[in-house]
Amino acid sequence: MLKEKERVVYNFLAILDSIIAWLALDVAFYLYFGQFTFLSNKDSIILHLVVLGLWFLLSKAFRTNEIYRSRPFSILLFNVIGMTIVGVGALALAVFMFNLHYIGVTPLIYFGAVSATFLFVLKVVFFSYLKSARRRGLNYRNILIVGDESAITFVKQVLKYKEWGYRIIGVVGNEELHERIGDLVPLLPEDADVDKLIEDKTIDEVIYCREKAKMEEIMALLTSCNELGVVFRMSSPFFNMLTNKTHLHYFDTTPVLTISNTPVDYLLLKLKSVFDFVSSFLVITIFSPLFIGIAIGIKLSSKGPIFFKQKRVGMRGRKFWVYKYRTMVTNAEDLKASLMEQNEMDGPVFKIEKDPRITGIGHFLRKTSLDELPQFFNVLLGDMSIVGPRPPVPAEVREYERWQLRRLSMKPGITCVWQISPSRNDVSFEEWMRMDLEYIDNWSLRLDFVIILKTIRTMLRADGR
Repeated sequence: MLKEKERVVYNFLAILDSIIAWLALDVAFYLYFGQFTFLSNKDSIILHLVVLGLWFLLSKAFRTNEIYRSRPFSILLFNVIGMTIVGVGALALAVFMFNLHYIGVTPLIYFGAVSATFLFVLKVVFFSYLKSARRRGLNYRNILIVGDESAITFVKQVLKYKEWGYRIIGVVGNEELHERIGDLVPLLPEDADVDKLIEDKTIDEVIYCREKAKMEEIMALLTSCNELGVVFRMSSPFFNMLTNKTHLHYFDTTPVLTISNTPVDYLLLKLKSVFDFVSSFLVITIFSPLFIGIAIGIKLSSKGPIFFKQKRVGMRGRKFWVYKYRTMVTNAEDLKASLMEQNEMDGPVFKIEKDPRITGIGHFLRKTSLDELPQFFNVLLGDMSIVGPRPPVPAEVREYERWQLRRLSMKPGITCVWQISPSRNDVSFEEWMRMDLEYIDNWSLRLDFVIILKTIRTMLRADGR
C-alpha cells in the first residue's frame, strides 16, 4: 500500500515537472521572440507536447520527482542541471533531424536556463516547506534502531537534523551504546523482543546498523518487517565497497564477484580529468587579476618569494611540487621544531590556531582558502585534481598506518571532504583519514560537484585557518 501511494505521488510530481517545463518553454520563447508561440502553428504544438512527455520521463530518470527527507539542495541542483542538459540536447537533436531551423538552438538554451531555474526554485520552496513542517513535528516517521557502537553517528545525525522528520522510538543495543548515548534516546536491552516491539508500538521503519552484521538476526528482522508492512533499512561498512565498485568478472565461464576499493569507471574518471583541466584553465584565465593582486599584496607586505613550494606525495606515492601563495615568514620550516609542543592536531599533521609564523596577509588568505589558488596550476600539470584527498608531505606518509596508505590510491585534490567540514580543525587525524577513504569508496561526479559547491560556501564564510 505504501509503495502504491508513493508511486502515485511520484508520478504526480513528475507530471508537475513536465507542466513547469511546458510553461518555461512559453516564457523562454516570449523572452526570445517577443511573443507566446503556443498554438501559433502545428510545429509549436508538437514541440510543446514533446517537452511535456520528455520532461516527464527525464523527471523520473533523474529522480527529481522523488521526495528525500535527507537530500541536500546541492544534489537536487545537480539532478535538475543534468536533466536540463539531456533534455535540451534531445530537443536540439530533434530540431536538426526534422529541419526546424527557424526555431534555432539559441531559444532552446533560453528554455534550458528558464526551465532549470523554475524547477530548482520551486523545488527548493517545496522542500523548504516540508523541512519546516518536520521541524515542527509534522510528517514524521517513527524509527526503531537495532545496532552497536557504529550506530552512534547515525543516531546523532537523526537528532541533529530535525528536518529529516525521524523520531527515534528506541535503540536496541549493548552496554557501551547505553553509556555513550543513554541520555539522548530511549534505550532497550540487546535481548529485547524486537518482533513484539514492532507489533505493539507505532513503528514505520526499522534500521539495522551493526559493524558486524549477523545474518540470522537480519533475516528474522526482515521477515518480521515484511509481515507487518514496516520498512527495513540496513547500514553496513560493507556497502562502501559495493558502491560502484562491484562487477562480475569471468574466468572462462566461471563468474567471480569482483570488488575494487578504488573508482574503476574509466569514462567517468576521464570526464573528471577533462573537467579538472577545463575548469582550472578557466579559473586561471578569469581570475588572473586576482592572482596578480594577491601576488602584489604578498610582495609588498613581507620579504620573501610570492609562492611557497613543497614536496608532496601524490597518487600511489608519486612525488611532486605543490604550489601555494606564501602565507608564512621565509624561515617557517626552521621555526616549526620550536613550536611542535603547541601542535593541536594528533597524528603526523602539524597545526596551531595562532601560528606566529603566519604573516598579516597570510591570515586572510588562509581564512578564505585563497592561498590554495596556485594549485590550479598543479591541476593543469596533471599532478592534482580539483577534488580529492589533500596531498601529504613525505614525512607524514612515513608515519601512516598501513590502512591509511589507501588514501594515496586516488589523485590528490585542492579541496576534499575534510576541507568543507564545519569543525575541520577539531577532527582527529584518524577521522580525517577515514573521511578520505569514504570519499574514495563513494566517489562520483555528483559527489565532486557537491564538494565544490560546499567549498565555495566555506570560502565565502571565511572560516578556514
